[in-house]
Amino acid sequence: MKKKILIIVGDNLGLKRDQIDYEDLEIVKFPTIVDGKEYRENEEYNASWLISKYVNENVVAMSSTLPQKDIVEIIEKNHSKYDLIIHVVMSSGLSAASFKVAENIRKQYENIIPIINVDSRQPINGVGNVLLGIIDMIKENNDLSIEEITKLCQQVVERTYTYFVFPDLNYLYKGGRIGKAQSLMGSVLHIIPIVGAMGDNEEGIILPCGKGRTFKQVNLQVMGLIKEKMKEKSVDKIKRAIVVYGYGDNNQDAIADFVEKAKSLPCEKFIIGKPGLVDAVYCGPGAYMISVYLK
Repeated sequence: MKKKILIIVGDNLGLKRDQIDYEDLEIVKFPTIVDGKEYRENEEYNASWLISKYVNENVVAMSSTLPQKDIVEIIEKNHSKYDLIIHVVMSSGLSAASFKVAENIRKQYENIIPIINVDSRQPINGVGNVLLGIIDMIKENNDLSIEEITKLCQQVVERTYTYFVFPDLNYLYKGGRIGKAQSLMGSVLHIIPIVGAMGDNEEGIILPCGKGRTFKQVNLQVMGLIKEKMKEKSVDKIKRAIVVYGYGDNNQDAIADFVEKAKSLPCEKFIIGKPGLVDAVYCGPGAYMISVYLK
């Protein structure tokens, strides 16, 4: 008999709710701290709002892990209605605390309902791509054991690759996602860095992938990196690509060029995603990115 599965995910996934074709989904909002005050994303407090404050007010922003009580509240409300819960978690290599919270909750409920915690090894639209890959897997397979589902979830993770163009890596550094040396790379050498989150990298950390002196150079490099990864994995077509931009008004020409080049890739499904408040903390003004799922 087909299992009834609830999926839980944080709102740092680079997607709008109506871009996720799955009814049994709970999206938990990350707390975002701006100059000491906590916010959760809504129509007023969003990525554009934070980027504007970065540019005009030089605010200090950070995020906090998903509150355990928020996740527990969802499970308490739903555990009797489902056979299984899958929690898609941002990379433990970027937020060990988030995965620790998820594991504590899994152990708390192990005699009540099984929970699979999926370490996505991703942030932002990489999390969204892993989520959509897991949803595809659930829809395509009617009756799998928990062990089989766990194994297939891991395969989705290992086939997801995300490339980021961050004009200023200092925001990643301030948020604790990279070291000081990495953050200085762009500003000291006057180059534009490319960094990535590779699903086949067990550490789940942000890795340097390339650099260029112009955005056009960088955009070409990103497309080349994707094609190299496709060749490495013996894939002729991308299953799904998710592009996210909209962190302020900077780099509009570069972003238009990036989107045009991304759309020329062989791809079954191309999605323009949504920037979020919590990811704006780390992206900074003018950032853009692409996540590809190679099935």
